[in-house]
Amino acid sequence: MRIEELDSLRATALVMMLISNFVSDLDYFGIMEVIKGDKWWWLARATAFLFVSISGISYFLAHQKEYDFMVTLKRTQRLIFWAFVITFITYSFAPEAYVRFGVLHLLALGSIVAFPVARKPLYAFGIGIFLLLIPLSSNSNSVWIGLQGTGTFAVDYFPLNPWLGIFFIFISIASKIYPEGKPVLNFEWPYRWLWFGRNTLIIYVIHQPILIGLLILSGNVHLEDL
Repeated sequence: MRIEELDSLRATALVMMLISNFVSDLDYFGIMEVIKGDKWWWLARATAFLFVSISGISYFLAHQKEYDFMVTLKRTQRLIFWAFVITFITYSFAPEAYVRFGVLHLLALGSIVAFPVARKPLYAFGIGIFLLLIPLSSNSNSVWIGLQGTGTFAVDYFPLNPWLGIFFIFISIASKIYPEGKPVLNFEWPYRWLWFGRNTLIIYVIHQPILIGLLILSGNVHLEDL
């Protein structure tokens, strides 16, 4: 059983992501400037928070119905595959800022390591708080496991502190919001809107080539800029 209000929230997060990443592209190509603390900077973080928190809630709900690690691992393989496809593609086009530990890497890791506490919300909450407190390293090699700070520039980076911590905390919060796995809201959402929320992965994978293609067609970005 899908909870439509979560699909609606995913669709909202998807729209926020498309706007935020388009602005990030404009910043990357020097068309506009995004500075720390401005509205676009905060939009990016709000979008990330929404995606990761919904993922934590969905993880709890999925394991409320079925608790089988091999099923979880099989489901996670798709995330792992696309995570490294994105790493390869971004390295090909932007080796100085390619994705080493982006949102898909984070969610793939979270899906595996959170399994033992998927039905133990109190433990999940404790681990989440711990992850919010772990220090990040200045060693550039630790970026591959999400334990580096902000010393290395990447177009998409989700370190364990705070993002994996948020994932675990929302596994716990989900047990309070959806203790029986039933929707909280009684509302009929538009089907097309829910479709976006149910297909976020494929849209995430293809959206950047489309955005950059639009910038090239508009004449604001040239092939030699890539």
